Amino acid sequence: MNKSGKNGGSPAVHLAGLARHPCGGFTLIELLVVIAIIALLMAVLLPALNKAREQGKRAVCLNHIKQLQAAWYMYCDENNENVPAGDVWYSWSFPDNYAGGPQVAWHEWPHPFPHTMPPSIATNYTPGTAAPWDTASPPTVKEEHWQHAIYEGPLYKYINDYRIFQCPIGEKSQYVTYAMSHSMKTWPGSAGPGSISRTINLRSQIKRTAERFVFLDAGFAKRGAFFVRYDGGNVTRWYDLAPMRHGQGTTFSFADGHSSYRKWTSRSAIDQAKRGIWGGGPNDNCDCDLRWFSIATWGNLSPEWTPCATMTCPD
Repeated sequence: MNKSGKNGGSPAVHLAGLARHPCGGFTLIELLVVIAIIALLMAVLLPALNKAREQGKRAVCLNHIKQLQAAWYMYCDENNENVPAGDVWYSWSFPDNYAGGPQVAWHEWPHPFPHTMPPSIATNYTPGTAAPWDTASPPTVKEEHWQHAIYEGPLYKYINDYRIFQCPIGEKSQYVTYAMSHSMKTWPGSAGPGSISRTINLRSQIKRTAERFVFLDAGFAKRGAFFVRYDGGNVTRWYDLAPMRHGQGTTFSFADGHSSYRKWTSRSAIDQAKRGIWGGGPNDNCDCDLRWFSIATWGNLSPEWTPCATMTCPD
């Protein structure tokens, strides 16, 4: 009689084989190796996937801002070259003898409705005065307020889609995340005395249209246009901070109709933006991003800008 078992093998050897491959599966060590390989692949692939996802959102944002630019262009065509006001909150208080007087900006600021136009104290919408319902915490402004405000603006009829006014990565509670250049029909002289003659009221006033931006992705709703001084002091300081969107930059549309993404490179611009130093950062005449932004806003630099002694900016 064979004492080694029915199959002729040693029972000890048979049990050892089952321990290594129970039911034909993997050992614990093999499983750990597989998990480690998967984790390594995820560590390698996830950044690439995130980058691809971000590039997709950037492409959508570029499409939205390009549609806004097209709407701006059609508005100018139908209104004798007049551009829509960029000062959302302040356009109703424009002087009567300036750029057509009080008017609707490119979109309205949210306010209660129904109401008469222009909005009045009765509707808690007084230019230059914060409305209590607008600053409440939690906010009481709802989606229908934003949609009504967008609808009342002059650009909506060319777009007919509220989603175009918001970037995919904008703040969800704000349905307009783009802003206009401060040179586009804003309060006279608000960016310095020299800005009056450089403020655009007619499209035909814009020279080098491929270099002058009209819209940018600010990431949140602004009551005014995107502010940068032309002259009158502190021209080499960011007031509204460089938007850190889609990576380390943001999207722009230009008066010739094209849109593009610009990545910030100046340490001064990036540091102020990350630290949130609104209007209080240092003056830096070597901030190449601010130099470019000032030119893209006003068409040139004011004489208050002095040459940078340590580098040359590609203006």
